[in-house]
Amino acid sequence: MARIGTPFERARTITLMSVRVLVVDPQPFFCESLASALQEDERLEVVGWTADPHDAGRLLSSLGPDVILCELESATTPEFGLLPRDDGPKVIVLTRGHEGDALLPVAAAGAAGCIGHDIGIGDLCGLVADAGDSGFVVNPERLGDALRRAATHAEPNTQITGEANKLTIREREVLVLLSEGLDNGAIATRLHLSAHTARTHVANILRKLGVGSRAEAARIALRAGAGDPEVSVLRIKGPKLGER
Repeated sequence: MARIGTPFERARTITLMSVRVLVVDPQPFFCESLASALQEDERLEVVGWTADPHDAGRLLSSLGPDVILCELESATTPEFGLLPRDDGPKVIVLTRGHEGDALLPVAAAGAAGCIGHDIGIGDLCGLVADAGDSGFVVNPERLGDALRRAATHAEPNTQITGEANKLTIREREVLVLLSEGLDNGAIATRLHLSAHTARTHVANILRKLGVGSRAEAARIALRAGAGDPEVSVLRIKGPKLGER
């Protein structure tokens, strides 16, 4: 007969079952730093990280994570293949913008959570560790503010979708900043993108909206009543140089 073990032994076994995490973010240093910080928590096991969302599909198949913690666009762009499936890992979006701006579309896409960069690394670890037991993961200290912001911008966002239903969430963020008069360099800085990526987003926005200038695109955003996104950066201690 197989030995089941005492209640204490069973509880200890459950405690030692860490949550397997895959980190995906387009900024390599941030991605590696975040992975290193998460690995310090005994409840988590970081099975891998990548700055290339196209590579995430391969890692997903080979590493078998329980949770994918990823940047907004990597989670919500269909070609990256990170959107959750019934038998797949949970996807938690880590957004540099305000949670309230992404909360509803992220939830509608089927993600398991939406967390802003203004959260502390300890609280982030706790939310990721509890992801398996939660219906939707969000920073409880920011939940009220996020819901109010989501409700306030629900109608404008609907209007944006009506005029530009092919824009990704990241492209909508870029559109808002474009409407504020920011150039490509400033947009890249605010959203922590490369200058090339910012230019690509602007070009895609103009093409999808069917307009020939940034001013025309800005008028569409202003008619939709788009607000200013609040951008923050998660403060984490990076890995020591030369270490992996």
